[in-house]
Amino acid sequence: MDVASEVRQFISRAKSGSVKRMLLLARQAHEESGKPTALVFADMASCILRYGIGYQEYISYGFVNKPESLRKTFMTMSHNVALTRALCDRSLYPVFEDKILFLKTFDRYVGRDWLDVKAATPEEVAAFMRDHDAIFAKPTDSFGGQGIDRLSGGEAPQDAQAFYDGLLSKGQVLLEEGIVQHPEMARLCDKSINTIRVVTVLSQGKAHHIYSLVRMGLGDSYVDNISSGGMYTLVDDDGVLRHPCFHDKTASYVDVHPKTGVKIEGFVIPLYREAVDMCLEAALVEPRIGYVGWDVAITPTGPVLVEGNLIPGYDMPQTAAFHPDGKGILPVFEEALGYPVPR
Repeated sequence: MDVASEVRQFISRAKSGSVKRMLLLARQAHEESGKPTALVFADMASCILRYGIGYQEYISYGFVNKPESLRKTFMTMSHNVALTRALCDRSLYPVFEDKILFLKTFDRYVGRDWLDVKAATPEEVAAFMRDHDAIFAKPTDSFGGQGIDRLSGGEAPQDAQAFYDGLLSKGQVLLEEGIVQHPEMARLCDKSINTIRVVTVLSQGKAHHIYSLVRMGLGDSYVDNISSGGMYTLVDDDGVLRHPCFHDKTASYVDVHPKTGVKIEGFVIPLYREAVDMCLEAALVEPRIGYVGWDVAITPTGPVLVEGNLIPGYDMPQTAAFHPDGKGILPVFEEALGYPVPR
């Protein structure tokens, strides 16, 4: 990125946020580091300009105490977008943006029944409801759990046509059998399916695992999305959780699940290696999409794909508490790819 672009990005970030918010965070960093607020504010502005990070990232990455040698190891939004453009064919985005097309493409890995409502008759929809105890009705392009209803099955609706028309009126054109969660994963939170985000990249025809996060609900929703109030933490390569969970809405770390009382650090994700291997295999199904964040559920019989995400989050795995060595994940990407990630 050239200097003019960096300046425009800085001005844009400053306008979209606020100087007042930057000052508030600078004071927070001052209290943590002891450095004068004015110097922290100036450093924050410099990092926004030089590294392309946001002021909230300056705090979550722990930049206030990092030398340049460590700051340069952090993945930024610019890196993330550039990598997506380099590795993913835009014409194939619908494979991941349309849930039905995704299920068709990766059917061997989803491990559950599903039905395209628009391609079915009211009678077929009624039969699907009868044959499954728990069903999720979804739009094909929902985000963050929005527009999704959990339906009770086990019997056919009394008026199949009215039920069918009701689904279509709400845009819920996909019915999915509910996932049965592995009992160990349910210990974290039994109200939601607690998924693993597994990120992969392709380089020279080989799939590489970059990082994994586990996301869990707080016990008051059937989804684990961070945007819906969930928590997340990094998963080590052996499937063990060795860091507390971060809660975005409260910006706090949690050592023990607030509803279930399960201790986070030391928890072992069951069938974790199988989950990573499944994602590495799935990554080769459509090699023209070379950078994906796979959402995986762990069931009693093995891992299954929930969905795939283009432009996976780059910020969550770089939360300072997850990296005692102070490094970001940019070197991990570059080692897998064999070349520097563009900005």
